[in-house]
Amino acid sequence: MIKLFKKHAGLKITILMTVIVLLFAGATMTVQPKKAEALCCANCCMCMGQIGVDLSKWVQGWIVINLDFFIDLEIHRIVFFDFEFWQLKMLPLFIQTGMQLSAVGMQQTMMIGMFFDAKEQLETQRLLQELHARANKDYHPSIGMCEFGTRIKSLASSERKGEMNSLILSERSLDRFLGNKDTGAALGQKGDIAIRLNAFQTNYCNTFDNNNGLSLICPTNSTDVATKDRFNKDIDYQRTIADPWTIGFDFTAGGNPSHSDEEIMAMSNNLYGFNSFDRADQRKIRNTMRDASDLQKAYLDMRSVVAKTKVAENSFNALMALKGEGTTGSREFIKAYLVELGIPDGSDVDRFLGSNPSYYAQMEVLTKKAYQSPIFYTNLYDKPANVERKGVALQAIGLIQKFDLLKSYLRTEASLSILLELSIDNLQREVEDNIQAISGDL
Repeated sequence: MIKLFKKHAGLKITILMTVIVLLFAGATMTVQPKKAEALCCANCCMCMGQIGVDLSKWVQGWIVINLDFFIDLEIHRIVFFDFEFWQLKMLPLFIQTGMQLSAVGMQQTMMIGMFFDAKEQLETQRLLQELHARANKDYHPSIGMCEFGTRIKSLASSERKGEMNSLILSERSLDRFLGNKDTGAALGQKGDIAIRLNAFQTNYCNTFDNNNGLSLICPTNSTDVATKDRFNKDIDYQRTIADPWTIGFDFTAGGNPSHSDEEIMAMSNNLYGFNSFDRADQRKIRNTMRDASDLQKAYLDMRSVVAKTKVAENSFNALMALKGEGTTGSREFIKAYLVELGIPDGSDVDRFLGSNPSYYAQMEVLTKKAYQSPIFYTNLYDKPANVERKGVALQAIGLIQKFDLLKSYLRTEASLSILLELSIDNLQREVEDNIQAISGDL
């Protein structure tokens, strides 16, 4: 019990107050009656003394009862509640409860963190699935997009091959103009006419021409189908050049010339430089550091005419470059597309495409025929990314076509420049004659 009192300061204070109350009560009860009677008057001494005695007993009883209750309650609180009930039972329970609540709080926090982790995980998975679906949607190949690649497969190589054919045509024509060795005009105008007339009689003569008057010079087998197919192809621009998409000539292959090679060269001879030049004596045109002779001036004029003619002929050679045979690679795809458009397979398709489609034939399909089929428009019901890719492909094809137009404009500009030069040639000569006349008079 003493140990319990030492542990609790409240108990010490309570006992001290109890002692003070007891001392006060004892002092009250020890007051002498004589002194009390002296203070009272003579009539009230006995009454007041009795009241004091009763009051002292009441106070003493009240103090004893309250002190007893107080001591019992304190003993009950200290021994039973504070020690046995609180420290042995309640406090451990409260400690365990606090620990349990802390553990549960931490567990709740962990659960909230797990919810956050699950939320982030699900959002990440959803984002990855969206990206996967978008990639599967955007990068899924389109048949319509692949058709552009197959139709354009040999376009660049065909263009380069056509440029080489154009260069060979230009060099062949220049050699003929200048009368180089192994050309038809090497012996001059008469030799050129004889060779060309022989080619006409052999290949292009039609007995029904000239009011059926060419039977004497045309070959006897001119009624054959193969021969009829070549009638007048040296002058028929529509049938020889304009109608077919691909002309079956190729000067880069070497070997013997094909019928198309002969026809193209014959038409070139008829269109440009029909009358070839006679060959000048090289000794007479040699430069002697003197005034230019008339023959030397004529030779320079001839070269000027050749240069102007070559500018005009360049457009013809460029057209032949576009329609000459291309390279292998895209014929089967273009053929299938034309058959899909309704062109009968066989001779009709071959007449347009030839053995290998030309640059012109491939561009005809890429820039025109490809959009005459309803399948092209139904294929636009496609993924947005594929539709945009098709739009970019169309823009690229449009750029190719614009470059072709630019080359055509440049050729037209050069031809117009030569035409303007020829139109003012007479005026220029008149001005020069007037200047020379004035200089002679001076």
